[in-house]
Amino acid sequence: MTVMTPLVIFIANYLYLLPVALFVAYAFKAKERKAFVMLSIFALPISYLVGVLAGHLFYDPRPFVVSHSVPLFPHAPDNGFPSDHALLTGTLAAIVTVFNAPLGALLWLLALLIGAARVFAGVHHALDIAGSFAIAIASAALVRTLLARFRKPQTPAA
Repeated sequence: MTVMTPLVIFIANYLYLLPVALFVAYAFKAKERKAFVMLSIFALPISYLVGVLAGHLFYDPRPFVVSHSVPLFPHAPDNGFPSDHALLTGTLAAIVTVFNAPLGALLWLLALLIGAARVFAGVHHALDIAGSFAIAIASAALVRTLLARFRKPQTPAA
């Protein structure tokens, strides 16, 4: 066990709470709160459902199962695709990026850090993380596009 191991374990298992907290805090301060909430209400469950479907269509054994090694922390030897941590943090980052690019960039940085820690810990392959981010981005983009189509046109005040 190296000096970095406890830090990697913390990042891989618990740092996702920081993006969640930042997302919730931003929800209360967003200038376009209604649009933010609408995108969130639809993009989060769609991202989750697409992730569940993707997990049924694509099986990727976890690295410690394939290599017969021990991960940095105990984990079930189930399907590693997609990464739930990366899917959640990526979806939060994708949603926030639409409304606040600097905060979105911070959330993406945290999502990448969490994903990298999970790969380093031996519980995910990089493909699990990249696939999660792709699902997150696609879900947020799809919902944003659909909401824009169904939004009432703004009429100028007379």
